[in-house]
Amino acid sequence: MPLGRNGPPHVHESSSASSPQTHEAAAFYQHHNSPSSPASTCASHASDAHNPPLIRMMATNPKYTPVPVRDSLDEPAAPSYSQAPPSYQAEEPVPGTARSEDDNVPDDFKFGGSVAEATLPIRMQFIRKVYAILTVQLLFTTALSAVSFFSTPYKNWIQSNQWMMWASLFGAIGFMLLTFWKRKSYPTNLIFLAGFTGLEAYSISVITSFYESRIVLQALLFTLGIFLFLTVFACQSKYDFTAWQPYLFGALWIMILFGFMAAFFPGHSSAVELGYGVVGALVFSGYILVDTQLVMRHYHVEEEIAAAISLYLDVINLFLSILRILNSQSNN
Repeated sequence: MPLGRNGPPHVHESSSASSPQTHEAAAFYQHHNSPSSPASTCASHASDAHNPPLIRMMATNPKYTPVPVRDSLDEPAAPSYSQAPPSYQAEEPVPGTARSEDDNVPDDFKFGGSVAEATLPIRMQFIRKVYAILTVQLLFTTALSAVSFFSTPYKNWIQSNQWMMWASLFGAIGFMLLTFWKRKSYPTNLIFLAGFTGLEAYSISVITSFYESRIVLQALLFTLGIFLFLTVFACQSKYDFTAWQPYLFGALWIMILFGFMAAFFPGHSSAVELGYGVVGALVFSGYILVDTQLVMRHYHVEEEIAAAISLYLDVINLFLSILRILNSQSNN
């Protein structure tokens, strides 16, 4: 017979009288489960506390999965994961796009972001890289040019094989284009940069071998002084020198065309040499101002090699212009 929660068993009555055994069982049940009985009260509360009707119904449901019991409502439930956690081991870099192992550039700046948008430590790291590369380039060029003044066989060889100079010029242009193409790929960009610097340094050593060592040394000192002054001035100035780029580019092409014309008419006076040197010194001094501000503000944080090449070409061309000026004053 089904039992109620606290009441007596539900007895189906009929028109006939019940048996004595049935009355005795009912009386025994009512005596032990009546509300006035302490035993029945404790048993009833214990049953209510541990087996509520809703829990018993959910427990008998085969589709119900019980939730783990928590000691406190404030304690967060343990999360469940259907997949394994990811591996935290260092991933292998993609060939051709990787940087060096000491690359501290955040991922946000690897796909966009100029130097001006970067944090101060990243900006300072970029500037140090640019001027470190530039220093190595200038030192190597100076050392190779000095060889022509201390080694007579080397000087005679480079002057008698001028085809090497033209080959080095075109080779330097090719390596420069390759360097700009792979400017963010380490170490490919450094390999192309080394080739460009070596060929460019050889060309400069050929040119300086035709000048007196005194004039070359004076031009070198003037160039370094002007470069340092313009660099500090461009960093401290609030004026935007990058607006000069169209005018400087036009003046540069005029100089290139005039230089090709002068190559076919070599009998020009020292005054023409002086004027050409002065214009060149002004143009490349302006380029130093422009490129310095580009380094500080506009270059991408991974383009330190491209920035160093721009400054290197500015310094080299300024040096050649000053060398032309000093040589014209010496009537050489």
